[in-house]
Amino acid sequence: MANKIYGKQDAVMTRGMAILYMVVLHLFCRTGKDVFGRPLLWINSTIPVVFLFGFFSEICVPLYSLCAGYARQYMEEKKKSSWKNNFHRIMKLMVNYWIVLVLFSILGLIFDVDNMIPGSLVKFGESIVLLHSYNGAWWYLNTYILLLLIPTKILLNPIKKVEYKKGLIMCLLFEFGWYAVTKIGLIPVVSGKMKVVLFIENEVVNLITVLPFVWAGAIICKERLVDNCNDWLKTHVKLRWQNKCLIIGWIGMFCLFNLIHKAMLVGIIAFCSFIIFNLIKKPEIVKKIFLFLGKHSTNIWLTHMFFYLYLFKGLVIKAQYPILMLIFMLFLCIMMSYIIMGIEYIIYNFIGTLVKN
Repeated sequence: MANKIYGKQDAVMTRGMAILYMVVLHLFCRTGKDVFGRPLLWINSTIPVVFLFGFFSEICVPLYSLCAGYARQYMEEKKKSSWKNNFHRIMKLMVNYWIVLVLFSILGLIFDVDNMIPGSLVKFGESIVLLHSYNGAWWYLNTYILLLLIPTKILLNPIKKVEYKKGLIMCLLFEFGWYAVTKIGLIPVVSGKMKVVLFIENEVVNLITVLPFVWAGAIICKERLVDNCNDWLKTHVKLRWQNKCLIIGWIGMFCLFNLIHKAMLVGIIAFCSFIIFNLIKKPEIVKKIFLFLGKHSTNIWLTHMFFYLYLFKGLVIKAQYPILMLIFMLFLCIMMSYIIMGIEYIIYNFIGTLVKN
């Protein structure tokens, strides 16, 4: 049985929130000489106020991973989790990626004065099979595909029969432990490693990093935590105060995370943000905005870094002021997303015609 208040639309809106965080992270989590544009408000001579929003937005990847874990558990309960379905999702994502790859490679031939995109035929070929990346945000593509390649029963087995509180504590301890392993430098680094060995090691590290968030997302689904929190809220808080309390809770997390300034807490903040976001009663206009962002989230993810860092370096920064840069970035990505979706439609329509004939 699906959650009463968390359905398909809510999942799309949550992805919309996650992609908004990703864009804010990449644009504004910057200090000193790395700051983009002309922020109007500054904490001191090197830290603009908008940096606080950028730092908080580090929860974007954990949020995506929570959504992925939720979806895997939901599909498992609906008996729709199979190699066939997962392969279909992988191929759909890869077609989306290949369209982006070809489009920006063509644009690179025209506009890239550094000749980095597409570069050589070898680099382009490696990019087709995900062995090379023109875009720093594409690392999660490999990780997400690896998650889909792992059978659901194996992927979610660690939390299958664990009481949910113990499961969440396990996820937290796993996150903290792995954070210590990676940050303290317990993973050996050998400069003479072959390229393929380094690639595999990097992919394994990324996969392990997101696992606790995937498990936590599955627990949210399995235990109907959004529903349970909603029921508790109805019982203990008057209706007119519910949204106010949730918003105050979000603001409190925002302040605490920036005050403590410890990235290792990102999983806790992402988990709480997931719950709070889906408990808040949203006006229709807010729903439409996040649904719209969620609909275009994959293409925003795959394209946004080209407009400020790689191919069209500095384009978005020309808007100067943070809110204008954010709007300009989203505008460019969404316009490109419509082009990508149009090409997808033509491809699938052509394939469908061939199959019918």
